[in-house]
Amino acid sequence: MARMQLFLLPFLEILLLAGTSFLLGQSSPGDILMGNSSLIDGQTLISMGSVFQLGFFSPVNNSATAYIGIWYYNIPPRESKVVVWVANRNKSVDTSMTSLNLTSDGNLILFEEGTRVWSTGTSAELNSARLQLLDSGNLALTADNSNRILWQSFDHECDTFLPGMKLGFDLWTNTSWQFLSWMSATDPSPGMYVGKFEKYNVPDFFTQSVNGSVKIFRTGPWNGLWFAGLPMLGNSILERNINFTYVSNQNETYYIHEYETRSPQLTRTVVDADGTYKTWSFVGGGWRLFLSFPTDDCDHYNYCGRNSVCTKGYYSSSCRCLEGFEKKNVVECARKEPLRCSSNRFWKEASVKVPDTENATSRGTISLDACKKLCLDDCSCVAYAVINGPYGCITWRGDLLDLRSFTDGGDDLYIRLPESSTSNWKKLEWAIVISTLLGIILLCSVGVLVRRRRRNRALQFPNVEKGSISAFNVLPSHDLHTIKVATNDFSEENKLGEGGFGVVYKGQFDDGQKIAVKKLSRYSSQGPNEFQNEVSVIAKLQHRNLVRLLGFCVEGDERLMIFEYMENRSLDAFIYDKAKSSLLNWQRRFSIIIGIARGLLYLHQDSRLRVIHRDLKPSNILLDKDMNPKISDFGIARIFEGDNALEDATTRPVGTFGYMAPEYLSRGVFSFKSDVFSFGVIVLEIISGKKNRVFSQTDTSLNLVGYVYKLWKEERSLEIVDDILNQSYPKEEVLRCIQMSLLCVQDNNKDRPTMTEVVTMLTSEDQLFTPIIQPTISSTSSEGGFTTNEMSFTLVGR
Repeated sequence: MARMQLFLLPFLEILLLAGTSFLLGQSSPGDILMGNSSLIDGQTLISMGSVFQLGFFSPVNNSATAYIGIWYYNIPPRESKVVVWVANRNKSVDTSMTSLNLTSDGNLILFEEGTRVWSTGTSAELNSARLQLLDSGNLALTADNSNRILWQSFDHECDTFLPGMKLGFDLWTNTSWQFLSWMSATDPSPGMYVGKFEKYNVPDFFTQSVNGSVKIFRTGPWNGLWFAGLPMLGNSILERNINFTYVSNQNETYYIHEYETRSPQLTRTVVDADGTYKTWSFVGGGWRLFLSFPTDDCDHYNYCGRNSVCTKGYYSSSCRCLEGFEKKNVVECARKEPLRCSSNRFWKEASVKVPDTENATSRGTISLDACKKLCLDDCSCVAYAVINGPYGCITWRGDLLDLRSFTDGGDDLYIRLPESSTSNWKKLEWAIVISTLLGIILLCSVGVLVRRRRRNRALQFPNVEKGSISAFNVLPSHDLHTIKVATNDFSEENKLGEGGFGVVYKGQFDDGQKIAVKKLSRYSSQGPNEFQNEVSVIAKLQHRNLVRLLGFCVEGDERLMIFEYMENRSLDAFIYDKAKSSLLNWQRRFSIIIGIARGLLYLHQDSRLRVIHRDLKPSNILLDKDMNPKISDFGIARIFEGDNALEDATTRPVGTFGYMAPEYLSRGVFSFKSDVFSFGVIVLEIISGKKNRVFSQTDTSLNLVGYVYKLWKEERSLEIVDDILNQSYPKEEVLRCIQMSLLCVQDNNKDRPTMTEVVTMLTSEDQLFTPIIQPTISSTSSEGGFTTNEMSFTLVGR
């Protein structure tokens, strides 16, 4: 009899709670579930701000199996829930005989036919516990009389990392806060991959197999703002207003981030079933992928093996042994000579992701020289680096694993070399000196012969020497014959476009890669200096919103640049064409605007070089097959290093009417704010589908900028929106873009925002400052009385 009572007890509890639910009906009980209550299929908790929802869900439509989980509430795509946490990952349930119960003694239990499937295993004073779903996505079980947290979902592994979650480890309980992937997209059971910090002396975050035998990806140590092995994360932090916090004490070490936007919950980071690490944000009515790792071969853990470094090239990744090492076998490099304790020479490996920190030691915040001395005093030290953040000086022993180089960002690693390498270096230096002298003599002799031959040639196109362009050292050079074959000898049917610089042709290499070839005309206003400038600038810049230069050709009179092929050509071919503009819905236009803004932010602030484009216009914005924008044509760009010379002047203003800032057109003064002006005009043209200079409405004296300003003052701004959109757009977002554009086109460059501020305006819902200064509104005043077509031009004189 006693056994029967014990067996029937769960059934009685379910019947009692189900009876309560029946009396309450199937409606949602809000965001809180009190003790001695339950949820059954059809009932949910919805957070107070209607951000998240908890209830039963099935990852496969029309399936009888279900799970208790948390997902975004009322967020597209509504037909398939974006689930961020699952309770009963190890076992699905049949909802017809299942309930989620909060017992009177504070234990949250999932029952199926009287069997306990999952529980929190907590307890509290009788009838004092309550369960609440928060707007952060956290499901918190607290003791009502003290708000003491008994249990929370943020402490239990899932595949999704939300703002406010901890990522690290609890030293007191010897547990980790980590990701754990789903088994597949339709199976939330624990998968094959986990994302977590390893408890090294210098903690390192890995995506790896659950048992740790296979590592997929590594971020590198924390540098105080982001992870040292992800320099591109710095751009995202600026663009998305992310605030990272690092906490380390005797009880715990963890990282936590908060998004300073109005809707911080609508950003999530996921470890997919294949081990890929992805960050998504809800922007413009849909989920957008902002970060994804690994992105290339070099991101894959230890791709090149031990004591080697991986470099991402234009076509593929390459591996090389570190200085002082040589190939031992296919997968690793070994020292040419053994280290001795007296070895005191170091090789600087610049701009790399520092090695795996399993064998690393943090020496604290000290100078580079002090860090070097610590390494010299330690016979087992093989390398050292000084990075920003809490770890400062880091030294390594043993093999160096998982290094990759960066064109932008990274840290300098100093690798210890044996003493004999010093003598070898001296021998090498003498060999270099002697070879250089012989080379100079030979070059002088050849130079005399070449000069005599050139005197007899009347070239209309001044010559460009490969050696005069630093980028030629890293870019592949193609011979003219190869380019002619690729473009069908520059045939007319392969022509993509033509301008004052010359002609652009479509081509295809033998391996199937499509290319665009810019052939500089010998009569072009873009002469040898502009050609050298464009090749040098683009070769040093790497960003998803900048066009990629694949190579060049300098042969005879020909000056050719080989670019990646953009399937959709340039932006102006879409926004001014009524037929093609129908392909640009608002979401796509907004995506293009943000892409251009990010490209400019990179040029102005985040790249190794600080670049002013000076000829930004729709025809210089190219679109790839997915309609992603890429800024092109850097022939007249200006480069600044550091924070010097943020403004300059020229007696040779160049650019395109309608996009040139007033101060540049009238006085030849240009700055980063000149590009901001051009960007503002482009955004208005994208929104309206009309050109600034040839715009005409009832008042023909106004250009597009002036007309938009007039509508804005009259609170009729939306009248300028392209009719093809048929009012299918989020009004607040469009108004924010229009107001941001008017800020960008103000006459005084000091009144214009920086591109950092522009990106913040575009990605945040915070209210913009009101543009109180009227921009140039005349259709002729901005041209200084000149009449010209849409082609770029040069004005001589001030």
